[in-house]
Amino acid sequence: MGLDARLGALGLALGQVDDVRIELEDVRWSRWRARRATVVCRDVHVNPPAVLVSSPVEFRVEVDFADIPELQPVSWFPLTVQLVGSELHVRLHKWLPARVFAVPELPRGIQLTGVEQLDDHFVLTGAAPVLRERLTLGQLADVLRRLASIQSRTRSDTTSGISIWGT
Repeated sequence: MGLDARLGALGLALGQVDDVRIELEDVRWSRWRARRATVVCRDVHVNPPAVLVSSPVEFRVEVDFADIPELQPVSWFPLTVQLVGSELHVRLHKWLPARVFAVPELPRGIQLTGVEQLDDHFVLTGAAPVLRERLTLGQLADVLRRLASIQSRTRSDTTSGISIWGT
């Protein structure tokens, strides 16, 4: 797991972090497996009494064709992928009917926005205009303690692009 955050002392004191980027590898997603999932939370801040807010949230997940249940890719046929609503339409050849797969539900109101096809995998993108997560006071204290710990490792209030890996 990787975590990147842009922090400043003033923002941190006010309970605000500009952007937080979370990267996960080898993720189980319902019956699918994803090689990588990335979530970028923008303008992250804490609203009283203890609500973590991000606006907007961007989501990206990379899935190998071989990791879609019930799909048997044939190496000599190029696959074409199309996103139709919340379904993935995969064609082995333009003259064959598409296989339709329901994309697993995304968390916290994230809606699918697109698909990008690559040689051996595809990338699904999604977004949510706002994400609100109510925290207990203990969870909020833990988040603030972690952010303060990250801040104490920086050199100045203007440091940005702090990377924390393995957390």
